[in-house]
Amino acid sequence: MRILRVLIAEADPLLQKLYSDLITTESTFTVLKCVSSGTQMFESLRCVEADLVLLDLYLKDFNALEGLDELRKEFPRTDFIVASSGEDPNLVRKALCQGVFEYLIKPFSFERLRLALRNYHIYHQSLTGRTRPWQQEDLDTLVSLRARDPSWANNRAIPKGLQLKCLNEVENLLRDNNDTFSAQEVGDALGISRSTARRYLEFLTMNERVIVEYAYRKVGRPEKRYRMALI
Repeated sequence: MRILRVLIAEADPLLQKLYSDLITTESTFTVLKCVSSGTQMFESLRCVEADLVLLDLYLKDFNALEGLDELRKEFPRTDFIVASSGEDPNLVRKALCQGVFEYLIKPFSFERLRLALRNYHIYHQSLTGRTRPWQQEDLDTLVSLRARDPSWANNRAIPKGLQLKCLNEVENLLRDNNDTFSAQEVGDALGISRSTARRYLEFLTMNERVIVEYAYRKVGRPEKRYRMALI
């Protein structure tokens, strides 16, 4: 699995440090560098190949209304998560029309940023790693990642007997490993029973977070195996 490279473009040194510390805890991302002005951002993007820019639109010497056009034109293969103010509706609209992956309005929780990064990872891996033809339902799910509420599990009634903490652990296990898992393997990895693991996996499947594949064997029933949607 390729590590995704992030450039942090943020004027506040404290936020630079906090963003960088958070991103480095995600095994699928690495921080290239932090910059504090529009000039530094453009110079850095010309020197290093970034997959993603975490961008404050109010950088020094950066006119966001024009700068977003310039960024998209010069770096068409780089994606952007905006972390900025929402005070100017025209600027928010401009950013969304330019196809930023997410727009996070300050102040936001770091868990919100973490979930935005994880959604972006799924989105990026799906676009660049897919070898089989696209089906409409898969493409619909991919596009929906831009608008998906990352707190989906908190806002949905979790069945009695399931816990949000364990649900997140199951989802993180599948997300961080580009492979399929049986219920037994998930249970062994997380220290829970096979039947308990299956309940969490079936709940994630029902909510289109996880996809089921069948491994056919010479003898007996095919084995159910689970993978993160679109990975």
